Amino acid sequence: MKYDKKKIIITGSSGFLGRNLINYLTNRDEYYIYALSSKGKKIEESNKFNNILYLDKNVIYEEEKCKNIINNGIIINCAFPRNSSGREMADGLDYIQHLFLCAKKYLAKGIINISSQSVYSTKRKKAATEDTELCLETSYAVGKYAIELMLKSICDNTNLFFTNVRIASLIGPNFDQRIVNRFIKQAINMESITVCKSKQEFGFLDVEDAVKGIINLLEIDFSVWKEVYNLGNARGYTIEEILTCIKAVFESLKRPFPKIIIQEGKGEGTTAVEFQLLYNDTGYIPSIDLEKSVRKIIKASRNSEN
Repeated sequence: MKYDKKKIIITGSSGFLGRNLINYLTNRDEYYIYALSSKGKKIEESNKFNNILYLDKNVIYEEEKCKNIINNGIIINCAFPRNSSGREMADGLDYIQHLFLCAKKYLAKGIINISSQSVYSTKRKKAATEDTELCLETSYAVGKYAIELMLKSICDNTNLFFTNVRIASLIGPNFDQRIVNRFIKQAINMESITVCKSKQEFGFLDVEDAVKGIINLLEIDFSVWKEVYNLGNARGYTIEEILTCIKAVFESLKRPFPKIIIQEGKGEGTTAVEFQLLYNDTGYIPSIDLEKSVRKIIKASRNSEN
C-alpha cells in the first residue's frame, strides 16, 4: 500500500451498502481499501483492482494482521447480522465489539458506524431528525442501538473519532428485498400486483446517495463529526405513489404494465429521514429521486435478462 493513500476498512463488505461503497472507492486513487467479509477470500480470487484487498472477516482476531490493517485507518462498519437467530445476533454483536476495541487498541483514526432509521418509530408524523425520540420496535432496532451505545462507551475519552449514521431504507439495483424492486420484478414478469392502500409512507434512499453521504464524512475534519447523523432525503412515499411512479416509468419506456389490485388497508406514519445536520457539516444533498432509482433498477433488470 502507498503511504499517501487513505486507509479504509469496510466490514460487511459483501452486503448491499458495502458493495456500493467499494464500487465507488476503487475508482478513487487516493483510497486503499481492506474489505472484510465472510466471503472475503473467495472474492479476492477474482479481484482486479490494485487499491483493495479482500480478507476474511475474522482477520480481526489475528493480532499482528489486525494491527497492520487498522492502525491509522478509518473503519466503516457495515457489518450486522440482519437475518439471524438470537445466537447469530449475539455472535454478530460480539464481533462488532471486538472490532471497535481493536480500533481503540491499534489507533485507528476514526469509525463510521452504519446504523438505521429503524431506531425511530414507524408511526412518526415527520421525517426523523437526530432529536426524534427513539422507539425500538424490533430486535433489529435494538441491535442497531446497542452497537451505537457500545461505540460510544469504547470511544469516549479517547482520541478516536466516531459517528453513527442512521441511514434510511436503501434501494437500488440488485436489492430485491425492497418492495420497490419486488414491484418492478412483478411488472417485468407481467404479474398482477396486489397492494393494501394506507397512509403509511416509506422513506427510501438511493444507495448512490447513501454512498455520497458517507464519503462526505470521510472528506471533512473528523473532529467536527457529531455522535449521530441521519442520512436520508426527507421524503416518504405511500404504496400508491410508489406504484404510480413505477407505472409511469414503464409507460415512458413503452413497456406494458400488469393489473394493479388495490385493497383497503391500515397504517399511517412515515419512515422518512432528514439530512439537515449532515448538510450543515458536509454540504451533503441527496440528488436521486424515486423515479431515477426506478429507472436504474429497471435498467439493471433488463441487462440481467440479456
